[in-house]
Amino acid sequence: MSRTTPDDASPPETDRELVGIVAVADNGVIGKDGDMPWHIPADLRHFKETTMDHPVIMGRVTYEGILEALGEPLPGRTTVVLTSRDLETPENAVIAASLEAALEEAETAARERHDDADRVFVAGGATVYEQFLPALDRLVVTEVHEEPDGDTDFPDWDRNAFEETARDERDGFAFVEYVRRD
Repeated sequence: MSRTTPDDASPPETDRELVGIVAVADNGVIGKDGDMPWHIPADLRHFKETTMDHPVIMGRVTYEGILEALGEPLPGRTTVVLTSRDLETPENAVIAASLEAALEEAETAARERHDDADRVFVAGGATVYEQFLPALDRLVVTEVHEEPDGDTDFPDWDRNAFEETARDERDGFAFVEYVRRD
């Protein structure tokens, strides 16, 4: 289902929908000092409800931020940590050293631990988003209507390659879905 591009660094195909999920400010900021520069409980609930029972691919810094906040990897989801470092992980987290290995681990988790989940989520950070953007089928974006200081931005993406299919405006933010155009 996911696209591939001629770029050798692009992720391989997967039979499952590959979905990027991100909260991004109007100025493109997604992080500051390894954390989000805002606290929006509705967005945290949305992330949890959207990704529950699906594999979630993320980079080491994002993973470590979640460990610091929750004391454990995301409950109810298999976390695939894209890193070249050797990390100790509990049962619901695995390490992958390449994009291909991350998708293979996510495929295995979807089949074996998530009742053949139809989606794999990509949840950051910036470098991981950038590497997976050419292959994403869908983007689930929380558009935060602020312009905070930050040290991490969401990568530039071709908005013409995606069609907005849903928008739920809230006070100070919006939940928006974009689907890749055929």
